Amino acid sequence: MAVFCAALYTVAVPLTSATYHLHLVVAFTVATIQCGSLVVAVHRPLVGSVLHVLCIVALALAVRDSGAGPWPLPVTGLVSLGALVLLVGIRERWTVSVSVWWLSVVALVAVIAASPARYEVDGEWGTNLTVYASYTATVLVAAIAIGQRHRIRADLAEARRDAELEHAQRLYVEERARIARELHDIVAHSMSVIHMQALSAPYRLPEVPSPAVREEFQDIARSARGALGEMRQMLGALRSEDDEAELAPQPRISDIQQLADATSRAGSPVSVRIDAETGTVSGPVQLTTYRVVQEALSNVVRHAPGAPATVSATLDGGALRICVQNAPPLARAGLPGAPTPDRGGQGIRGMRERLGVLGGQLSVRATADGGYLVDATIPVESAPGEGR
Repeated sequence: MAVFCAALYTVAVPLTSATYHLHLVVAFTVATIQCGSLVVAVHRPLVGSVLHVLCIVALALAVRDSGAGPWPLPVTGLVSLGALVLLVGIRERWTVSVSVWWLSVVALVAVIAASPARYEVDGEWGTNLTVYASYTATVLVAAIAIGQRHRIRADLAEARRDAELEHAQRLYVEERARIARELHDIVAHSMSVIHMQALSAPYRLPEVPSPAVREEFQDIARSARGALGEMRQMLGALRSEDDEAELAPQPRISDIQQLADATSRAGSPVSVRIDAETGTVSGPVQLTTYRVVQEALSNVVRHAPGAPATVSATLDGGALRICVQNAPPLARAGLPGAPTPDRGGQGIRGMRERLGVLGGQLSVRATADGGYLVDATIPVESAPGEGR
């Protein structure tokens, strides 16, 4: 387009100045607007088209009294209008290109009607208008065909990309479901063994008659049974081929006390302070809160066995704040008789992902006394005291 405009400008200035006896300044001005509007039409087709047609109208009115050359369109105007129709036809929808073509024809007819002297004396205007209409109509049809072909190819390419993206997402979801099923098969076996061993231990080991020991085995069996139930529920939601996934109530903030009691029986005393207003928040927030506390207490048991911990959940303005803090472990790793803490896994990352879904934030850090603090905030919609 830049090369075409430069060539058109080079020809238009001397041609209109010499043939139609226009002043050189006027010729430069008209040619500049004529070529510049084509460049504008590349990015702003309607603005460029209107500007170009107005320039051609001004040129036709300026040379109507010269009596020289073809009128109402000089040769440069005939070429530039054809270039405009071609450009708009390729780049824009057919309705826009057809509208621009009709605009140019109506503008030329209006110029002829406004010039009775030239209209009555010279009959060349009819030939000029016929040549313009026939040649630009051919250019218009070709431009629309090319433009439609490009748009169809672009639409097909976009549809192909969407199909590939959807296929990739489906494969991703199927792979995650497969991994979840594999995880269930691996973990469920071990948890089932733990459950059965804990239930049968008092009968298989009669030399352990202590009620406290029997209660400990019952807690182990209860924890294994609860973990199996939650895993089966999660797997049922992932298996789309099942008729209907098993529905069960999701854990809520009110269940944190039972979680703390189970952790206390495992050897890490836990104290809980939960505001009553926290029961008004939505279900997803309550489930996320429970999972964050569950993971934090699991980390206490793994990394600081025997250390006392505190759990608090409070509504502060428009956010729910969860804090889980534990003291230093009673027995340091490496000392004689000290248990070896678990090295951990993806717990903190999982908590961040859960909180991120709800727009929450997580802060984990060591405390000054050697303990650890998990501090999470979740935005909530309901204010304290509002039922949900």
